[in-house]
Amino acid sequence: MQTLCAHGESTAPTKRVPTDGPYASVPLASRRLRFRASSFAAMVLAATAAVICMLVLSIPAHALPGLAGRGDDTELGPCERALQSGYRNHAIYQSSMPSSTRLLAAMSAKNDWTTVALNCPQRFSEGTVRSAYAAYAAESLASNLGIADIVAIPGTRLDDNSGLKLDADALAAMSLAEDRAGFAYEILAAKRGADSRLYSLSNERKTNAQLLATAVKQEKDPRQKIYSIDAIAKNPAEATDPGTGLSAPTTAVVEMNCALEQLDAFSGGDAEAAESDGSASAATSGATQSSSNADAGITDAQKPGMRIVSSLIAGHIDQALSDGYPAEDSLLLK
Repeated sequence: MQTLCAHGESTAPTKRVPTDGPYASVPLASRRLRFRASSFAAMVLAATAAVICMLVLSIPAHALPGLAGRGDDTELGPCERALQSGYRNHAIYQSSMPSSTRLLAAMSAKNDWTTVALNCPQRFSEGTVRSAYAAYAAESLASNLGIADIVAIPGTRLDDNSGLKLDADALAAMSLAEDRAGFAYEILAAKRGADSRLYSLSNERKTNAQLLATAVKQEKDPRQKIYSIDAIAKNPAEATDPGTGLSAPTTAVVEMNCALEQLDAFSGGDAEAAESDGSASAATSGATQSSSNADAGITDAQKPGMRIVSSLIAGHIDQALSDGYPAEDSLLLK
């Protein structure tokens, strides 16, 4: 997109009219028609990208939240540039512009906010949450346009723990959140007639918990053998999230609570603030209060691990939204 903005040129490859081969006998007028048709899609994408570029460049940095008092855009560092782009793209994908324009903006915003999470002090939580919501918006827009496999969806599964050399207390709190969610899914699966999807989610969360618990040396295993199931037993289909006051399918509340508990682990939030039922709490009564405050700033050595953490949490938020959690990011950013 930068190339399109800077030079006004399309990167679509030049197509030549064949002078021999299978199309040599096709009349010139027909060849031109085919050429025009095949080039139309590339022209539309280039035009859409150009529109986004003009919109992105039309708003001064000092007019955006978090950048007040900053003058010339050339003075901005990596954090401020990502914030500037993130806010602009956020405004575009939430606008009434054509869906194709909004899709490209949402995809860009997803990356912008991940950059914010890793590079801006006091914005790890905001960047992670906004990245997740942008990903969900991009998925929805792509689906409405009938486009498949264009959005990189944040995952909810850890493949290994080799890059997670981070604060032990924070990883312990993350492990506990994953294990609690795994237990909740197991109970829900049994109450729903051995639901295979929920059993699969349970196994995935428990595997995540194991990897997080063993990523660095812990004084004791942070996981518990059993968790309270009162809320799940009473509300197996729909629950009210006490952290936000929103009602949603219980599976969505389980997933969102896992994400919020993990955000608390790295943002210095109150990990003692809620019940430990795994289905309707934003944190855990058994969590270890983390001394790792990502909002104080992430070092270059920590960034690979924190990128994994941010992506995992964003994946949980994205899944919660897909399962029916209300898409109101302002409630998570208050």
